[in-house]
Amino acid sequence: MRWLVLLAALATLGGCASMGQIDGQRTAAINDARAKLGFSGCDMTLVEEIRRLKEPGLELEAGYQCLQQGELAEVERLLGDYRQRHVSPPYPDYADYLLGLSALLRFEMLGEEDPERLQLGREVHRQLAGFVRAYPQSSYREGVGQSLKAVLDGMARTEYRLAQEALAQGDNDAAAARLRYVVQQYPRSAAAGDAASLLERHDAL
Repeated sequence: MRWLVLLAALATLGGCASMGQIDGQRTAAINDARAKLGFSGCDMTLVEEIRRLKEPGLELEAGYQCLQQGELAEVERLLGDYRQRHVSPPYPDYADYLLGLSALLRFEMLGEEDPERLQLGREVHRQLAGFVRAYPQSSYREGVGQSLKAVLDGMARTEYRLAQEALAQGDNDAAAARLRYVVQQYPRSAAAGDAASLLERHDAL
C-alpha cells in the first residue's frame, strides 16, 4: 500500500513538473514572439507563429502593433477569426475595432478618383455599422462612429471627383446624376456643399 501511495505521489509530482515545464516553454515562446515583434516588426511569418501559440492577449497586442506599422494583411490574418478560434476570448470588441481600423486604412489608401473606393467604402461601412450593433456598450464605439463619418465623407468626395471627371469628358447627364446623389445621400459631408454649388453653376447639365 505504501508503494502505491508513493507511486501516486511521484506520478502527481511528475505531472506537476511536466505541466510546469510546458508552461515555462509556452511563456518563453510568447516572450520570444513579443521580442521579435518589437525588434523585427510585424510580418506574416511572425503572425503565423503567434497564431500557433493561441494566446489571445498576444494576438491583440500584435494586431495593434501590426496596424501601427501599416501591415494590414497581417492584422486581418491575426484577428479575422479571433472569436472563432478562441472560446470566450477577452476583448472581442477590441479585436473587431482593430479590424475596422484596418479596413478604414485600406479605404483611405485608394485614390479619391478610384471607382473601386465606392465598393470598398460600402463594405467598410457595413463592417463598422455591424460593430456598433454588436457592441453598443463598447468603449471603442465613439472611435468607430468617427470612422463611419470618415468613410461617408470619403465616399461623398469620390462621387464628387467622378462627377467632375464626367463633366470634363462632356458627360453632363452622368455628372449631374452623381452630383445630385452626393447632395441627397451625403447631405452632411463637405462634398455635398461642393456638389450643390457645382450643380448651380451648371444648370444646363
